Formats: sequence, C-alpha cells, structure tokens
Amino acid sequence: TSRLADAGARVVKVEREDSGGDFARYYDKFAGNEMSSYFVWLNRGKESVQLDLRREEDASLVKNLIGKADVFVQNLKPSSADRLGFGSETLREEFPRLITVDISGYGTSSEKFKGKKAYDLLVQAESGLCNVSGVGGEATRVGVSVCDIACGMYAHAAVLEAIMTQRETGQGTCIDVSLFSSVADWMTVPLLHYESDGTFSYIDIYISHSTNENNNNQQHTGKGPKATGLAHPSISPYGAYNTSKDTRVLISIQNEKEFVSLCEHVLRRPEIPMDPRFDSNVSRCQSRDEVDRTLENIFLKLGHEETLKRLDEANIAYAEVNDMKGLSEHDALSRQSVKTEIGPISLIAPPVRFDGQHRTYGAVPSLGQHNTSIRDEFGSSRRSMARQYSSSS
Repeated sequence: TSRLADAGARVVKVEREDSGGDFARYYDKFAGNEMSSYFVWLNRGKESVQLDLRREEDASLVKNLIGKADVFVQNLKPSSADRLGFGSETLREEFPRLITVDISGYGTSSEKFKGKKAYDLLVQAESGLCNVSGVGGEATRVGVSVCDIACGMYAHAAVLEAIMTQRETGQGTCIDVSLFSSVADWMTVPLLHYESDGTFSYIDIYISHSTNENNNNQQHTGKGPKATGLAHPSISPYGAYNTSKDTRVLISIQNEKEFVSLCEHVLRRPEIPMDPRFDSNVSRCQSRDEVDRTLENIFLKLGHEETLKRLDEANIAYAEVNDMKGLSEHDALSRQSVKTEIGPISLIAPPVRFDGQHRTYGAVPSLGQHNTSIRDEFGSSRRSMARQYSSSS
C-alpha cells in the first residue's frame, strides 16, 4: 500500500481506535529520534482514520469507503475480517468490482496452518530460510524482515495485474497472499537441490552420489543446502576475504575467463588455473579451503587498497563488506525527505526512477489525522453508497 501511495493512489489507513492505532507506530524511535522507523518507512502518503469496526457506525463508514475504492487490503488476525463482516466473499458479493487482498501468515491451503498467527521471524524459521542463512551450521535470522517485504511486493504486483483486469472487464478479484508462500518462492533453488536425484548437494558436491544407480531418480540427497555465511554455496571463488586486520573484500568469479584474469592480473599467479584442484568451478568447490587460503594470503600481503586497485584494473566484480556507516555514506545511495509531524526525515529514495526522476514521498500521517475529513466524506448512508457503486460499475 505504501508503493501504491507513492504511485499516486489515495490510501486510507484504518487504525485501531483503542491501543493507540497501528502497533508499528511504537516499535522504536529511530526515525528522527522520536518516531518508529518501521512506520515512517511504510506509511508515507497515506491518510489515517481511527475506527472501531465492532461499532455499527464505524463499520458502516468503512463500507462507504469500500464502495468508492478500487482495492481493499487487510491483514487482520486469521478470520477476524470475516467475523467483522469484511471477508472477501461478502465484500465481493456486495461490490463485484472490488479487488480484495487478504494477507496472512500461511495462506488458506493448509488446515493446520491457515489459522496460525505469524510474524516475519517465525516465517523465516518455518520456511527453512534461517537454515540457509548465517554460518557454521547455526540457523540465523536474515537481517531485515524479508518475509514481510516479499509478501508486500507480491501483493503490490498482484494488485496492479488485477487493476488492469478491472479496467477491462469491470470485475474485481480476490487476492490471497501469505508471508510463507512469498518467501517459499524465494527458497525454490535450495529446495530443488534438496530434492535432487542425488547427483550433488548444494555445496558438498563431492559427497552425495547415490549408491543405487538403478534407483537414482527416486532418491534425493536429504542433506539440503548449508549456511555458508558470505561464501556462495556453489561457486568458487565467490566470497569475502580479509585484506587487512579490519577490512574485507567480497569478490565474485562467474566463469573460467574471469578466474584466469583474477590469477594473472590480481594474484599475479598465472599458473594457478592449471592446477587440477583449481581448473574448474567444480574442482574449486571441492577444494574450497585451499582456494580461500591462497586468495586470502595474497590479499593480506597486498593490503586493502592495493587489492581493490588490482581488482578494478582486472575488471573483477567485488564489493566492500560495509556496515551501516558504509551504507549511510555510500556514493550510490540516493536520499529523499519525507514530511512527518516532527518535521522532515531523510529516507532512502525510491529504487525506481521515471524519466530520470524519483517520485516524491507523501507525508506520514499522525494518528487519526484525517478522522474528521474521512467521517465528513464517508459518513453517509451505506445503502445509498452501495447503490451508487453498483450503478457506476
């Protein structure tokens, strides 16, 4: 919904009348040292109205809002929307042109999970994502809320598709998307490696050959991918190497030509690619420890600046392993200001430019900022609004 607001859509955020509105308003005070970073990032450009959907007057007002809307998005606790009279089936019977979006933790395909509450880290763990993150075999949280973000991005794309259909046919649709299904899609490659026929595991290429040749197609490795930290699980060299006591560089070699160039122009060891341990990506993955020791020993002798200079000259892809200071000062980072109740706050600019320009962020609403204007605009009879909606569609 924040991206729809960025694109110019009018987005009305219905917040709790009790409990101080959206819980995310109070997660932290890192935005301007007073406001929640989560809330400021995701709620720019919206209007805020506080309502109690258990109260008939407020429920009627929301129905009036929906009667004028293209899209209705809800991520209430499982089954709450149905109990309150805002389930997708009910709404689409009354407003056939409406696009409804139901966001949940696990979707509706599993009886066991469809009613479960879910949050980002829980789904990271449930989906196996934590198990392929980190290093040393210890399951680790990915550092940002990727399940939440993935789900929002899939919902946004689906809404745009549904709006195209709505414009052509006059009919809406029901979109059902979950945190689990969204990040599970991103787990396709690790899953396929786990379910492979036994020819290789995700990283331990040399240990997983099937012992039953006649039944090879029915077997899988059973090992699954391993958490490899800053090393790529199936390409070598592709990982982070110390260049001094306090600095690292992450290099990426994608093909044999690049590896030859790395050895000749950066390492100044042109004989390395002729070594049987290093003469192909498969060989290098099997000899990963030797590859890593060789590169790191040379990089440490060269030092950080000389290593980067040689990588640039050889046109080898690399990155410095930044912390948040590095991101904050990064030359490629674009910024944009957003208005809030405490004044302007600098955010990262939208990643997409249109005709060379970033879109401008709308203001972040204070809690209930639009209570009066929304009630004035949509507080009329729900039945008359529904009739108007039906005749226009």
